Amino acid sequence: MEAAIVTELAVPSATEESSGTEPVGSPEATSNTSTTGSSKKPPQKRKKPAASPQHGTPATKATKVEVNGEQQSTATELTPTSKKQKKKQSPEGKETTSKKQKSTGAKQARFHIKLYSAPKQPTATTTVAIEKKKRAKKQTTTALSAAGKSNGTGATDPVKKTPKKKRAPKVNGLAQEAASTNIPLKSVAQIKQEPKTPQRASFNRSLTTSTPGTAPHELDSVTIGRQTFAWLIGPGTTVDEFMRTYWERKPLLVQRKDHAYYAGLLSRAMIDEMLRTNNIEYTKNIDVTSYRDGQRETHNPDGRVLPPDLWHFYGTGCSVRMLNPQTYLRSVYELNVKLQEYFHCMTGANFYLTPPGSQGFAPHYDDIEAFVLQIEGRKRWRLYGPREPREQLARVSSDNLAQDELTGAPIVDVVLEAGDMLYFPRGCIHQAATVPGAHSLHITVSVYQRNCWADLFEQMLPIALATAADEERTLREGIPLDLHQHFGIVHSDEMSTERRRLIVRMRAMFDKLFSDTAIDAAVDQLAKRFQHDALPPLVDFGEWDDTVYGAGNYEFRPDGTVRCARPIDERCSVRLLRRNILRLVSEEEKLRIYYHTDNSREYHQYEANFLELDHETALGVELLIKMYPRYVLVRNLPVEDRLEFIRSLWEKGLIVCRREGEDTSPTDGGTSTSTTPQ
Repeated sequence: MEAAIVTELAVPSATEESSGTEPVGSPEATSNTSTTGSSKKPPQKRKKPAASPQHGTPATKATKVEVNGEQQSTATELTPTSKKQKKKQSPEGKETTSKKQKSTGAKQARFHIKLYSAPKQPTATTTVAIEKKKRAKKQTTTALSAAGKSNGTGATDPVKKTPKKKRAPKVNGLAQEAASTNIPLKSVAQIKQEPKTPQRASFNRSLTTSTPGTAPHELDSVTIGRQTFAWLIGPGTTVDEFMRTYWERKPLLVQRKDHAYYAGLLSRAMIDEMLRTNNIEYTKNIDVTSYRDGQRETHNPDGRVLPPDLWHFYGTGCSVRMLNPQTYLRSVYELNVKLQEYFHCMTGANFYLTPPGSQGFAPHYDDIEAFVLQIEGRKRWRLYGPREPREQLARVSSDNLAQDELTGAPIVDVVLEAGDMLYFPRGCIHQAATVPGAHSLHITVSVYQRNCWADLFEQMLPIALATAADEERTLREGIPLDLHQHFGIVHSDEMSTERRRLIVRMRAMFDKLFSDTAIDAAVDQLAKRFQHDALPPLVDFGEWDDTVYGAGNYEFRPDGTVRCARPIDERCSVRLLRRNILRLVSEEEKLRIYYHTDNSREYHQYEANFLELDHETALGVELLIKMYPRYVLVRNLPVEDRLEFIRSLWEKGLIVCRREGEDTSPTDGGTSTSTTPQ
């Protein structure tokens, strides 16, 4: 096989940056290029249980942290005060943490143990409460650091060592994987989403590579995501080089001369079987389009998409776009679910099937980072740089553009062959058409929609303003009586002495808005949004039996009784299933963990899921987060009712639990060393 050819595609602009792509794999993914209104059904609602009553928590607790047999004693403060977030967010579909808004738009799940809401704190004590939280976390961090340093120093593990657990069979040097948190699929030909029994296969074993001496399922999930991304853009370009040179700056073309590189992801035969075995609908899932004489048209009938109709449209020169193949195709799901751990944002996908000599969509730009993976055939792509500065790294997708609106020659004009990859940033205008005598099938993978600094500040500023207004008297003072005589469109071209003085005064007030607390709260809100957007996690076969999804957890006896065959006790060792499987958030004067194991593979089919905690239990969650991917003995968790705490996390699919005698050795290569996008 010939080496891949990597082509640098410069985008001329004032800042030497360009942007853009198609929103993929979500309701936002029904891009502005469509001329047909969406018929998407409203999300299915789940009942929200009543919130638990409030309850006090103990002040302090002496804790022994034991990791893989190493013990470290520490005194841990157990009453950090929750950070308050009271201000509404912007109206464009953002989450809100306002006290006045009682509905969180999320589904609350109840722990089986008594996990009570955090005690309400007076507004005036916000700063003191946060300092107490920081001190408690600092003590916990110190204990964890000491425990980590003590690993491998000769301390003995009280749990008797036994031979290592037998690993799952390997294909091409890699352990086989299950398909999802529900049940794994059999193969790429097995399209149905929920088969009855686990099967052992993966769409492409070259997609990830394991660290020598470390099973793939023991790696940090972010490391696995990084390896997946390296496969996506490689082998001629490394992840570090891509992030340094191309990410959000300019297009990248990778020509591999390997037509089978992406073949395991998708095919026309897989599309046909998917249509026969699933209820795929026009408009909701699939658009049939054409672009002729400068006009884009959508030809969607009503109802279910069945093969005869689809292939008839295709045969008459229409293009086919599917908005959410990851919902039904295990191969695309596996790719997306791994990438979402690395990028820590929603990762979407569309596929596009275009007959020979046709074009399905008008020129446009999008609000995503796009990776075009050519699966079959050939397609000509033409990219144009942003026409004005506001289109660079665009936050909103464009309408359909006419050919005469495209200024200048294309900055990229290339024909992609099967196995090639083309990346371009958001805001980059693009159009694609097949060449005579060749069809095209490609997948566009999208990341980083609504994930820029402006999106973070939209979350942060209302929180910062609410907090600062409580603490700073000057922000509660009335505006000057003559303010209206110095500001407004009528006075905007003047610069009187009083106007200048007021501008200086207002800027000084804005300086008081900046706080670490507001940044922490805003980042938590973005991470909370990810928990709602994310695909449910994919469970590796090496960890399958150690999760709630394993088939051997219960014994079904002939007398009709059911016995737990793998009980959880204090000798077990546990870790989170994935690094980003949950997020601890302080909002509405309560502590909550948002998680995505209960999500559907259909985007936002259900409301967001969360559990409410008390402060002591939150410290147990913090410990699991900070120790990931290492295991922690249940008996060393800083939680009073440890078994109920672990069972509650177990029942939600959030943890991996190893029993006494099983291999709980640390994974030296498990801690992520990846460089996250800046």
